[in-house]
Formats: sequence, C-alpha cells, structure tokens
Amino acid sequence: MHYWQLDVFAERPLSGNGLAVFADARGLTPAAMQALTRELRQFESIFLCPGEQPNQFSARVFTVEEELPFAGHPVLGAAALLHHLYAGEQAADWQLQLAEKTLSIATRRSGQGFYAQMDQGRASFGAVLSEQQAEWFAACFASSLDRRYPAQVVSTGLPYLLLPVTAAGLANAKQQQALDAALDELGAAFVFLMDVDAAEGRTWDPLGVIEDIATGSAAGPVAAWRLAQGLQRVGQDFQLYQGRFVDRPSSLDVRVQDNGQVLVGGHVQLVARAELLLAPASLA
Repeated sequence: MHYWQLDVFAERPLSGNGLAVFADARGLTPAAMQALTRELRQFESIFLCPGEQPNQFSARVFTVEEELPFAGHPVLGAAALLHHLYAGEQAADWQLQLAEKTLSIATRRSGQGFYAQMDQGRASFGAVLSEQQAEWFAACFASSLDRRYPAQVVSTGLPYLLLPVTAAGLANAKQQQALDAALDELGAAFVFLMDVDAAEGRTWDPLGVIEDIATGSAAGPVAAWRLAQGLQRVGQDFQLYQGRFVDRPSSLDVRVQDNGQVLVGGHVQLVARAELLLAPASLA
C-alpha cells in the first residue's frame, strides 16, 4: 500500500499545509487510519476508497486526535493526487463522499503542480456571540477583540466560531486552555481568529497544541461571513491568508457564487511517495 505526501495551498513545494493521502485504503480499519495519522504526524490525513464510477471515491479524514466529518485541505490534496494518477493533462472533476456530505472538486495541472477547487455548498449561520462571550474567547487566546464585527458560528460542513481580533491580537495569540466544552455549547468545533482588514487568520486544535497552517474548511465560512458583513461582493474572487506565524505562508482562494455556493481553491504540490511496509490486516 502506497501513500503520498502533498502540500496544499502551496505555490511551491515545501510550503502550504502538508498532507498524507492514501489513494486506495481498502483493507484499513478506522482504528488503523487513526493510528497511521498519529504515526505520520500530519495535521490531517485522508484515506480514499474507489466508488462505483471512475471519478467517485469515498473519503475519511483524521487528525491526530479524531476523525472529522469534513476538512478542506485534505479534500483538495486528494483530488489533486487523483488527477496525477488518473487524469493526465486534461482538466477533471471528482466527487468525494465524506461522512456528512459529497463534495465536487475540479482539478487541472498548474506549472509543476496542480490547482484544485471545491464547491463547499451553502454556508449555515449559527449563534452570534454577545460582546461578553466574544471577550471571553479572545482572552482564552491572550488576544484582543475587534469590536467592529460580530463573532459568529458559521459552517460549510465543519462549524467554526469566527472571532474577529485586532492585528496585534492575531500576531500575539496563544491558546491558553482547552475549549471543547465552551465550543460544544455554541455548536462549534474550532475557533478561527481573524484579522478582518488583512483577511488573515489562525486556528488551533481544540486543546491548543497544534496550530493549523491553512484551513480550507474555515475558508468557506469566512468567505460567507465576509459577504454577510459587506466586506466582499457576490461572485468576487479574493484570497485569505494563513500560516505566516508558523513559517508556512499560505493563500486560499475563495468566492461566494450568486446561488450562495462557496468555492474554495488553491495550488497543490506533490512532494513524496512512500510504501507502507506493514500489511493492512496487521493494523486492524
């Protein structure tokens, strides 16, 4: 069984957000997928199994801590790898079936790498925090709140608490405590801190141990939120930035369509191909 190392939201190799992709994970149990993700120490790994049609695959995404119902950069990276394996020089379209939704991804070659864009569907808007609640979350990151805009839970498959902070607050942010219980009460999974003026953000795992480099599942909610705040126009292409504070600057392309569908895309680079020496059955 082979697996691949890719960089997503990366203009060049060894930038953007790293990812492990198992292009054919048949024979691996969920427990084995979780164990392999911990072994590889990527922020996320994605495991594919062929579907009924050549361009359809089921997919499961894991962090070192848990399986996720949806994630952005693994979906784009997986689609780019499928293009490399099956599509040649032509543009292609793929469907990935995750736990809670099926995603359509368009891919093409771009320079030495690939460009992938997914349709995340329409965003759903959840709880709007009071200023007191928003201040509490900002304090959990030793950050300072940007009171011009509301903090709100928004989702395109994975719910984020979008928390506007000042530029200094973003630069100095450091998660001080576990937030699982507080986020559960709001119906959110993660906090995404935003410098609204710079269109730049940061997010961590709920325990605050690992900072993500480029978060495609947050980019869709941020795009929809910015549109709702009058900061972007329908159909306008714009970029979100992330990863600068962990020395992996990344850019995420986003657009909200006339019909409300949110598109998220970026460049993907192939880095390595490796062989799993353990038999899948031995990992059950």
